[in-house]
Amino acid sequence: MKLQKILVLLIAFALVNINFVQAQSAKVKAINPSEFEGLMKNKGAVRVLDVRTADEMSEGYLPGAINIDFNSGNFKNEIAKLDKSRTYLIYCKVGGRSGEAAKMMREAGFTHLYSLDGGIDAWQEAGKPIEK
Repeated sequence: MKLQKILVLLIAFALVNINFVQAQSAKVKAINPSEFEGLMKNKGAVRVLDVRTADEMSEGYLPGAINIDFNSGNFKNEIAKLDKSRTYLIYCKVGGRSGEAAKMMREAGFTHLYSLDGGIDAWQEAGKPIEK
């Protein structure tokens, strides 16, 4: 009987630990412009998502960015078309929408997500290049 209790406790502990590890690995990491730029260099493995409006993007965007407007009613449908196994670098103007977009993507099953802390404003303040 005592051995059964110990076994049950060990199994319960293992299940809690597995859930904790999965939750930790699924978190979205907000990174600074230098870290973001470093990840962008791996062009074959990452996709850069600009979640601003088309008008905002026309003012300038990060090199190679794909625009999927977070505020459009179509955001969930558009991200559903993306490969969930890829790494996505997400940004907006100051970081709010990209954080929310990344959370939504995580909930949709994406696992490799990074959000640009401070958005394109922080990117430009750091002297990083944009395209028009």
